[in-house]
Amino acid sequence: MDINLILSVIAIVWLTILTILIVWAYFVLKNLVKNSKDKDFIKTFKNIQDIQSDNSIGIKELNLRLEQLKDESKLHIQKVGLVKFNPFNETGGDHSFSLALLDGNKNGIIITSLHTRERTRFYLKEVFLGKTKLDLSKEESNALKIALK
Repeated sequence: MDINLILSVIAIVWLTILTILIVWAYFVLKNLVKNSKDKDFIKTFKNIQDIQSDNSIGIKELNLRLEQLKDESKLHIQKVGLVKFNPFNETGGDHSFSLALLDGNKNGIIITSLHTRERTRFYLKEVFLGKTKLDLSKEESNALKIALK
Protein backbone atom coordinates (compact mmCIF):
# COMPACT_ATOMS: atom_id res chain seq x y z
CA MET A 1 0.00 0.00 0.00
CA ASP A 2 1.17 3.43 -0.84
CA ILE A 3 2.19 5.65 2.11
CA ASN A 4 0.35 8.60 0.57
CA LEU A 5 -2.87 6.64 0.52
CA ILE A 6 -2.48 5.68 4.20
CA LEU A 7 -1.76 9.28 5.17
CA SER A 8 -4.75 10.47 3.14
CA VAL A 9 -7.08 8.01 4.92
CA ILE A 10 -5.72 9.07 8.33
CA ALA A 11 -6.18 12.74 7.39
CA ILE A 12 -9.76 12.13 6.23
CA VAL A 13 -10.62 10.25 9.45
CA TRP A 14 -8.99 12.99 11.54
CA LEU A 15 -10.84 15.75 9.68
CA THR A 16 -14.12 13.84 10.03
CA ILE A 17 -13.63 13.56 13.80
CA LEU A 18 -12.77 17.26 14.05
CA THR A 19 -15.82 18.18 11.96
CA ILE A 20 -18.11 16.12 14.18
CA LEU A 21 -16.66 17.75 17.31
CA ILE A 22 -17.03 21.25 15.87
CA VAL A 23 -20.63 20.62 14.76
CA TRP A 24 -21.44 19.17 18.20
CA ALA A 25 -19.88 22.19 19.95
CA TYR A 26 -21.77 24.54 17.62
CA PHE A 27 -25.14 22.97 18.49
CA VAL A 28 -24.35 22.90 22.21
CA LEU A 29 -23.39 26.58 22.16
CA LYS A 30 -26.34 27.48 19.96
CA ASN A 31 -28.67 25.72 22.41
CA LEU A 32 -26.99 27.58 25.28
CA VAL A 33 -27.70 31.01 23.82
CA LYS A 34 -31.08 30.09 22.32
CA ASN A 35 -33.04 31.59 25.24
CA SER A 36 -30.64 34.48 25.76
CA LYS A 37 -31.51 38.05 24.81
CA ASP A 38 -28.17 38.41 23.07
CA LYS A 39 -27.53 35.93 20.31
CA ASP A 40 -23.82 36.66 20.57
CA PHE A 41 -21.80 33.85 22.17
CA ILE A 42 -19.25 36.15 23.76
CA LYS A 43 -21.86 38.40 25.41
CA THR A 44 -23.76 35.35 26.66
CA PHE A 45 -20.62 33.83 28.15
CA LYS A 46 -19.71 37.17 29.75
CA ASN A 47 -23.20 37.31 31.32
CA ILE A 48 -22.83 33.75 32.61
CA GLN A 49 -19.42 34.63 34.03
CA ASP A 50 -20.82 37.74 35.75
CA ILE A 51 -23.72 35.77 37.24
CA GLN A 52 -21.32 33.09 38.47
CA SER A 53 -19.11 35.75 40.07
CA ASP A 54 -22.13 37.34 41.78
CA ASN A 55 -23.25 33.92 43.02
CA SER A 56 -19.79 33.22 44.46
CA ILE A 57 -19.85 36.52 46.37
CA GLY A 58 -23.37 35.79 47.61
CA ILE A 59 -22.39 32.31 48.79
CA LYS A 60 -19.41 33.72 50.71
CA GLU A 61 -21.69 36.28 52.39
CA LEU A 62 -24.20 33.56 53.29
CA ASN A 63 -21.45 31.40 54.79
CA LEU A 64 -20.25 34.33 56.93
CA ARG A 65 -23.80 35.00 58.12
CA LEU A 66 -24.28 31.30 58.87
CA GLU A 67 -21.19 31.32 61.08
CA GLN A 68 -22.51 34.42 62.89
CA LEU A 69 -25.85 32.70 63.48
CA LYS A 70 -24.11 29.58 64.81
CA ASP A 71 -22.19 31.73 67.30
CA GLU A 72 -25.34 33.64 68.29
CA SER A 73 -27.36 30.46 68.70
CA LYS A 74 -25.05 29.32 71.50
CA LEU A 75 -26.56 32.12 73.59
CA HIS A 76 -30.12 30.79 73.25
CA ILE A 77 -31.65 28.26 75.62
CA GLN A 78 -30.65 24.87 74.30
CA LYS A 79 -30.64 22.57 77.30
CA VAL A 80 -33.53 22.10 79.70
CA GLY A 81 -33.86 19.91 82.77
CA LEU A 82 -37.06 19.61 84.81
CA VAL A 83 -37.60 17.73 88.06
CA LYS A 84 -41.00 17.75 89.79
CA PHE A 85 -41.16 16.82 93.45
CA ASN A 86 -43.15 17.06 96.69
CA PRO A 87 -40.98 18.63 99.42
CA PHE A 88 -43.66 18.68 102.12
CA ASN A 89 -45.99 15.96 103.35
CA GLU A 90 -48.88 18.38 103.80
CA THR A 91 -49.62 18.74 100.07
CA GLY A 92 -50.63 16.06 97.65
CA GLY A 93 -48.91 15.70 94.30
CA ASP A 94 -45.68 17.01 92.86
CA HIS A 95 -46.50 20.71 92.61
CA SER A 96 -42.94 21.90 93.29
CA PHE A 97 -40.24 21.81 90.65
CA SER A 98 -36.65 22.63 89.75
CA LEU A 99 -36.07 23.85 86.21
CA ALA A 100 -32.57 24.23 84.73
CA LEU A 101 -32.30 26.43 81.61
CA LEU A 102 -28.87 26.46 79.93
CA ASP A 103 -27.44 27.90 76.72
CA GLY A 104 -24.91 26.22 74.42
CA ASN A 105 -22.05 27.36 76.67
CA LYS A 106 -23.63 25.67 79.73
CA ASN A 107 -24.52 29.03 81.27
CA GLY A 108 -27.99 29.78 82.60
CA ILE A 109 -30.22 29.53 85.63
CA ILE A 110 -31.96 27.03 87.88
CA ILE A 111 -35.46 28.05 88.97
CA THR A 112 -36.89 26.22 91.96
CA SER A 113 -40.51 26.55 93.03
CA LEU A 114 -41.60 25.32 96.45
CA HIS A 115 -45.37 25.01 96.69
CA THR A 116 -47.25 24.81 99.99
CA ARG A 117 -50.93 25.32 100.83
CA GLU A 118 -50.32 28.88 101.96
CA ARG A 119 -47.85 30.13 99.35
CA THR A 120 -45.46 29.37 96.55
CA ARG A 121 -41.84 30.51 96.71
CA PHE A 122 -39.42 30.81 93.83
CA TYR A 123 -35.65 30.58 94.11
CA LEU A 124 -33.13 31.33 91.40
CA LYS A 125 -29.53 30.15 91.12
CA GLU A 126 -27.01 31.10 88.45
CA VAL A 127 -25.14 28.48 86.46
CA PHE A 128 -21.80 29.28 84.85
CA LEU A 129 -20.05 26.64 82.71
CA GLY A 130 -22.27 23.94 84.18
CA LYS A 131 -21.53 24.79 87.83
CA THR A 132 -23.03 27.02 90.52
CA LYS A 133 -21.43 29.00 93.33
CA LEU A 134 -24.24 28.02 95.71
CA ASP A 135 -25.05 24.58 97.08
CA LEU A 136 -27.79 22.76 95.19
CA SER A 137 -30.59 20.65 96.55
CA LYS A 138 -30.96 17.07 95.34
CA GLU A 139 -33.73 18.12 92.92
CA GLU A 140 -31.74 21.08 91.58
CA SER A 141 -28.72 18.83 91.03
CA ASN A 142 -30.90 16.35 89.15
CA ALA A 143 -32.39 19.10 86.98
CA LEU A 144 -28.89 20.38 86.17
CA LYS A 145 -27.69 16.85 85.33
CA ILE A 146 -30.65 16.35 82.99
CA ALA A 147 -29.94 19.67 81.26
CA LEU A 148 -26.23 18.87 80.85
CA LYS A 149 -26.93 15.55 79.09
